[in-house]
Amino acid sequence: MIYIIATIIVIGILVYVHELGHFLAARRMGVRVEIFSLGFGPKIFGIVRGETEYRISAIPLGGYVKLYGEHPETLPSIIEKERAFAFKKTWQKALIVVAGPLANFIFAFVAFWAILTLVGKTYTPAKIGEILPDSPAERAGLQPGDIILAIDNKQVKSFEDLLLEIRKYEKPKDFLLRIKRGENVFEVSVTPQMVEGVNIFGKKTQIPLLGFKAVPELVHERMDPFSAVYHAGKKVYEFTALTIIAIYKLFTGDLPFSTLGGPLSIGKFAGDSAKLGIIAFISFMALLSINLGLINLLPLPMLDGGHLVIFAIEAIKGSPLSLRTQELIFKIGLILIIVLSVAVFYNDILKLLSGWKLH
Repeated sequence: MIYIIATIIVIGILVYVHELGHFLAARRMGVRVEIFSLGFGPKIFGIVRGETEYRISAIPLGGYVKLYGEHPETLPSIIEKERAFAFKKTWQKALIVVAGPLANFIFAFVAFWAILTLVGKTYTPAKIGEILPDSPAERAGLQPGDIILAIDNKQVKSFEDLLLEIRKYEKPKDFLLRIKRGENVFEVSVTPQMVEGVNIFGKKTQIPLLGFKAVPELVHERMDPFSAVYHAGKKVYEFTALTIIAIYKLFTGDLPFSTLGGPLSIGKFAGDSAKLGIIAFISFMALLSINLGLINLLPLPMLDGGHLVIFAIEAIKGSPLSLRTQELIFKIGLILIIVLSVAVFYNDILKLLSGWKLH
């Protein structure tokens, strides 16, 4: 049950945030919003406020905002051109479209800022808890209790920072560690053992193994609201960059398509994060919000990025694309979205059959 509830909360909030961005920008640009719907398909419940109908629809896997004069086939019947999306200036239409993904990034930033301010940055200290026998760390003379201050002259504060630096390399190299033992600070060179593992994108590769484990401790470092602004922005930037790299690797084939997940994957991770507590759950929503924002900016028909490409063409061309061309583009986009949806759902089914537990 927790997986179902967590999935509804995650999708509901992120879809609401995304569509709210479109909604507010449209209203600001003087475009009439006809429908604001959470979910697709048949209407379950609706209420009219002002000139907009707010709906809950049957398929809770997305949502939409229907704008007056948005679809090409409705243009001949447009009466109020000043309230119609299609008759707005190109830059106004672009702002309305980009406002959805932008709202997702803002949500992620606010979520990270709230966590850093109220709870703080949580990390594992860069302190050795256990040395594995006959390991590079043992041969280098490292001991439990040693604190690692830097690797290759780059300061590290957490065990996570240390792992990120080590995992950057897929070929053998020596690491220079600056160690604090008691009151003494010294440097030691460690030659790692290369073992088979997976990188952050799930691809099998060779990774360096030094042969020690962290202490089972967590440090909570609370931040003042102003410092949290910088660190929240840094988190959004880092996860955005990581997602862009992942998308690039998908298109180049370096990242297998099987790593993509659909609604069941979202439900799995939403439920797992909810079990870990409210902080983990909000962090997951922030990460997913960044993913949602970036995916919608891809230059594919039907997505926000596809609309932006069309607007760019209009700006260069000096006039809108023909209705026939627009209809063809969106039909192609619809086919692509359906194919992609089927593919990620297929991946989800395979993962379930391979042993996923949803309970």
